[in-house]
Amino acid sequence: MESKTVLFVVVVAIAVSNVVLAAPAPKVRHLSITVDNIMELFIDGTQIKNLTNYNNRYKADKVALSAGAKVIAVKGTDQGLVAGILGSTDDGYIRTDSSWKCTPRYHVGWQTVDFDDSAWPAAHKAGAHLEKPWTPVVGIRKDAFWIWTSRNRGGDLVVYCRKDLVPRVPATCPGRTLDITADSIMDLYIDGTRVPNLPNYYNWRLADSVCLASQPTIIAVRGIDQDRPGGILASSEDGFIQTNSTWKCTNKYVPGWETEAFDDYAWPAAHQVGLHQAYPRTFVSGIRTDAYWIWTSRTNGTDKVVYCRKLLVDPRESGVYGAEAAVNKLPVIRLLAVNARDVDNGVEDA
Repeated sequence: MESKTVLFVVVVAIAVSNVVLAAPAPKVRHLSITVDNIMELFIDGTQIKNLTNYNNRYKADKVALSAGAKVIAVKGTDQGLVAGILGSTDDGYIRTDSSWKCTPRYHVGWQTVDFDDSAWPAAHKAGAHLEKPWTPVVGIRKDAFWIWTSRNRGGDLVVYCRKDLVPRVPATCPGRTLDITADSIMDLYIDGTRVPNLPNYYNWRLADSVCLASQPTIIAVRGIDQDRPGGILASSEDGFIQTNSTWKCTNKYVPGWETEAFDDYAWPAAHQVGLHQAYPRTFVSGIRTDAYWIWTSRTNGTDKVVYCRKLLVDPRESGVYGAEAAVNKLPVIRLLAVNARDVDNGVEDA
């Protein structure tokens, strides 16, 4: 009888351990949304019917979004002096702002997932949630904005607005696609060149999708922390690139830190702040769940600005070395060669 009891305890312990290690599933969010004056709402191309407040700007309709939702599309019709669309999820993952796109022109299929809105202009922020002439709408976050086209005062009476929830991958991308975000602000460099015009560089809840060249050498990120423990999160779809302790991070700026030739040999390994969906953060669409939020070890607000790097050597593109040598030895060999030519400019955290 005792042996059966012991066996039962061991089995339970294993089951509990497996539960702890499993990554949490993306949660279902609820979108609260309203329009001044009339709204037609589409999720992934399907119209949401029977909205009770579709023509009442003072009250929001609340709609469940599946974890895999890709596109929110809204047709807004203005009947008064000032027009606007206002919406958010409770956690702020989605909120109306200039990351949306709006146009006064109708296009066939504009509300569908596959529609290409790359030529559409960014939404115009007509005003903050609580800004006059509007009044607070219960259920919608205060940091959401009323959006429309720029002609929101009797100009464009009908507009079509969209928000892609999944980063779009260019059809002509010759290599991997990097999905990346930072809490709170990000500057991204690929092979020493800064990537401009990232729409979500300041919003950790949304990833930016960047097409990488066929053989990129270095990814470098400057992260700025504003209001919580800082973090950088990234991955490629195949997992060859993902943020973890193989990256290097420091809190000290050194000229040329973002370039391929820079020697980061003395930099400390990145500190793994937590797994992708670990509290207090939530799932970021487009990024693998086995990626880690990284920073320096001082994530308690001490290091407000950090510089992180990842040297890339693809074992599948190396015909000379095995996978382990390509990943682990080639970067060291290259860095030692730099040390032989130049003065050591390695930097360590203070």
